[in-house]
Amino acid sequence: MPHKDPEARKAYLKAYAARNPAYGRVKAWRKANPEKRAAQMQRYAELHPDELAAKYQRYKEKNQEKILELDRIVSAKYRATHPERVAASKKKYAQENKDVINAAVARRKAAKLQRTPSWLTDDDFWMIEQAYELAAVRTEMFGFAWHVDHVYPLQGKLVSGLHTPLNLQVIPWQENLKKGNKLGVLHG
Repeated sequence: MPHKDPEARKAYLKAYAARNPAYGRVKAWRKANPEKRAAQMQRYAELHPDELAAKYQRYKEKNQEKILELDRIVSAKYRATHPERVAASKKKYAQENKDVINAAVARRKAAKLQRTPSWLTDDDFWMIEQAYELAAVRTEMFGFAWHVDHVYPLQGKLVSGLHTPLNLQVIPWQENLKKGNKLGVLHG
């Protein structure tokens, strides 16, 4: 069976199902008996926990980006629907981990300072301020947060940008969280 090529595998399985009528009966039984199928799967999971854990680990390794993206989306939805819980949790974390917070803030400030070129003019600094003002105006206007994002992140793993007007974009908070610390595309 062609395991490597997904399209060839799909065609093979379709042909196999057509040649074997029992395959169709099993599929129909599973669809008609979801409770019994769930019980079967539960028993299998109880009998083979190591095998399933290894299978899940392989899946995670192959689909890291997909899993991270889904985690970001789920987290963003939770933050949007439970702002008071998130605020309370952040406040508690900040109180219990002042050293971690201070280190992160210092790291961010240092990165921004290191990434702000000395050749920027007063007009450039004004344009940077305008980006932050635009984010505040859009937040007020639309009723959800807008972030000033660095297209080329200040602390990227593969590429790092500068804190300049041409490297800034104002985007919805969800887009910024999805993007994370990766290279982003300018929004028009």
